[in-house]
Amino acid sequence: MRRSEIMHLDMSEVKSRMALLNKVIMPTRIRAGLTMAGNRFMIDTVVGVPTTPIRRSALYTTGYPPRDNRVAGELRASGALFVDGMKKRTTVHYGETATGMYQPRSYGGTPILPLNHEACIVFNAPYAAEQHEAWPEKTQPGAGKYFMSEKLYGNAVEYMGIIAEAIRL
Repeated sequence: MRRSEIMHLDMSEVKSRMALLNKVIMPTRIRAGLTMAGNRFMIDTVVGVPTTPIRRSALYTTGYPPRDNRVAGELRASGALFVDGMKKRTTVHYGETATGMYQPRSYGGTPILPLNHEACIVFNAPYAAEQHEAWPEKTQPGAGKYFMSEKLYGNAVEYMGIIAEAIRL
């Protein structure tokens, strides 16, 4: 009669490699994918039709030129991409003569929970929401209402594909 032998299986290397995969490799790849997809979305927003309005629209609402000293292109130049709360890219160079004075300095969104990731595109000019929703007529041909949402809904599969490619092992 044979005696039963105890077998010992050392899983420490597997556990350490899985921890590395879950805590370092995948989050890094997810952030890279979100940065690439977010940047593509942000660029599509400022150059794709309907584009982010670049010229001032007070003429359409009042019939008179705007009285403030806002430079044409400040709305476009105010775009920023935040990934997991960190600023990654901007649209300053798309604003023609704009200064980029409305560039957000920090992330002001909701807290990002552990094991969660987020890409956030912000157009920070004080009049961004009003320009986006309120004025159907734009001073620039090709600019239009819903310049962000049309790109997000129309190109969502492309953006998801960019992220999927980045995280593929």
